[in-house]
Amino acid sequence: MPKTQIIGTIGPASGNFIVLKKMFLSGLDVVRFNFSHGDLKQFETQIKTIRQINKKYSKQVKLLADLKGNRIRVRNIAEPIKLSKNKLINITNKNIKSSSASVSIDYEYPLTKIKKGHKIFLDDGKIELQAIDVKKDRVKAKIIMGEFLKNNKGVNFPDTMLYFPPLNEEDRNDLLFAISNKFDYIAQSFVRNKDDILTIREILKKEKSKANIIAKIENREALNNLKEIIEAADGIMVARGDLAISVPLWEIPVLQKEIILKTKIRDKFVIVATQMLESMTENYRPTRAEITDVANAVFDGADYLMLSEETAIGKYPHQTVKTMNSIIKYSEKFYSRYGKYY
Repeated sequence: MPKTQIIGTIGPASGNFIVLKKMFLSGLDVVRFNFSHGDLKQFETQIKTIRQINKKYSKQVKLLADLKGNRIRVRNIAEPIKLSKNKLINITNKNIKSSSASVSIDYEYPLTKIKKGHKIFLDDGKIELQAIDVKKDRVKAKIIMGEFLKNNKGVNFPDTMLYFPPLNEEDRNDLLFAISNKFDYIAQSFVRNKDDILTIREILKKEKSKANIIAKIENREALNNLKEIIEAADGIMVARGDLAISVPLWEIPVLQKEIILKTKIRDKFVIVATQMLESMTENYRPTRAEITDVANAVFDGADYLMLSEETAIGKYPHQTVKTMNSIIKYSEKFYSRYGKYY
C-alpha cells in the first residue's frame, strides 16, 4: 500500500455510486467536499453513497470538509464582462449590479487598507489590476491585464492584509454540518494565523469531534506566520493555486519544499494540492510535466496529494485516480522520502 495517499474532490462527474466505486477501487483514500460548490442536501446524499461503498467493498475512505474561508468574490454579473487593458474600473463593496465600469465584491468591510500601487487579481490571476485611488467603499484601478470576467470569480489582494473574522457565519454552519456527519478532516481556507485554527479547535472540542484540522497555506500572511500555524493545526495543505497569486510563480517549488520540511519536522501531515493532473480534466493521459510534479511531491515527503477539478468535473475521474496511484507506487518503490533507495 502506498505511503502517499490520494484525496479526490467529489462533484458532478463523480457524485454517483458507479463512478465513486471505481475511484475507491482505483486507490482513492479521502473524498474532499468543496463547500464553495454544491449544497448540503446534495452532500448528505453523497455521504450516504460513500458509506454504502465503504461497507460493501470493505473500504475505509475518509471524508474531508474544505470550508470556503474568507474568500472574496465578484458578484452580480449577469453576463461575462469584458475588462480591457489600460481602462479604468471601480472595485466596490456596494451591492450593485456589476458592469465594465464598476464591479461589486462581497467584502463588507472598509477598503481603506488597500493603498495606491497595490495589485488586485481577479479570477485566479487571469485579470490584473493596480489601485490608483482608494475610498472607503471603492477602489479605482487600472486594468493591467484584461479578460472576460464571469460571476462569482475570486478576488485576491496580495499586497494588502485585509480584516476578516476568524470564522464567518457560513463557515461556522458548514463546520457544524461536517461535525454532525462525522467528517474526518476539516480544512480551513485562507488561514492567516493560529487564531483561525484555534477558533475551529474550540468548536470541535465543544462538539466532541475528533476531526483533524488542516490549515491551507495560500497567502503571504500565512507564510509569515507558518510556525504558529503548524503548531496549531494537525496538518498543512500547500494550496498552490491561490498561493501562486500571492507570491511570484517561481517561488512555488521552493515554498512547497520548505513548507513540507517544516511541517514534517513538527510531525504533522502535509497535503500538496492544485493542478497535480489538471490536463486529465479533458485528456485521458497526463502531461509529462504533471507526472514529474506528482513524483516530486512524493519525493518531497507529502503525505497526501489532492485532485480537484480532475475528479470533480473531469471526463476521466477514476482513470485520474488510477494514474496518480501508479505514479505514487512507482516513485515510492525507487526513492524513499529521506533520499535513500529502497
